[in-house]
Amino acid sequence: MSNLQALQQQLLQAVLAGGAARTRELRADERASVATRLAIYQNGYRIRLRDALATEYPGLAMLAGRGFNHLLGSYIGAHPSGHYNIRWHGAGLAAFLDYGLRWGDRPELAEMAALDWAISTTFDAADEPAIGPADMAGVPAEAWANLCLHPQSCLQMLETRHNVEAFRAAADNDAARPRLRRYRKTRHLLVWRQDMSVRYRRIEADERAALLGALHGESFATLCERLAGRHSPAGAMPRMATLLHQWLDGGLLARWSLH
Repeated sequence: MSNLQALQQQLLQAVLAGGAARTRELRADERASVATRLAIYQNGYRIRLRDALATEYPGLAMLAGRGFNHLLGSYIGAHPSGHYNIRWHGAGLAAFLDYGLRWGDRPELAEMAALDWAISTTFDAADEPAIGPADMAGVPAEAWANLCLHPQSCLQMLETRHNVEAFRAAADNDAARPRLRRYRKTRHLLVWRQDMSVRYRRIEADERAALLGALHGESFATLCERLAGRHSPAGAMPRMATLLHQWLDGGLLARWSLH
């Protein structure tokens, strides 16, 4: 390792230490002490991490309000970035809020962070083709029972007990802060990308079950059986037809195949 590389590595470690770490190559002068010079780099680094996190978590910023910067500062202090691209520093924020003692009494914060991160990572996902209603026209009637629907690989489903999607929608649309609501039963949110836009919406339990079945490669007939367990046998096929129409219109499906 060259002298320059060694010096850069020492300075990096001093900046990441975030405290009174010292490196012998730093020199004081009449304008600033060693501690002051080092603090400039340490504070600048933390500010950049905070700004990157704020970009990834607009819904959380709206939900947390005045406590948002304190929240981010706690996370940065507990979880220094381990990636050269600071965009990925926020990957553990939802877990930090879920398990951190300081935030455990506000589960809506972890749920909001999970939704923000799902939206961010879905936007960055690899491009995939999406099929529409016209692409299903060639399926023979006798083959539908063995048809397999393949959702986009970027699709994510989340569980929440609060109306966190309302806060993200308000942040996306520069709208007023909504009122936080807590529900007795778990709710499910779907996140996916259609063209260059990330979509998210609440889904009912039967749609979640059908999507999980599709993700596991179950046939169309099996998906209908799943719905029959939640609806009357006569109502399963119309419900499946409605869901299929929504999925095709929304660009949720990448392709279809036959067993």
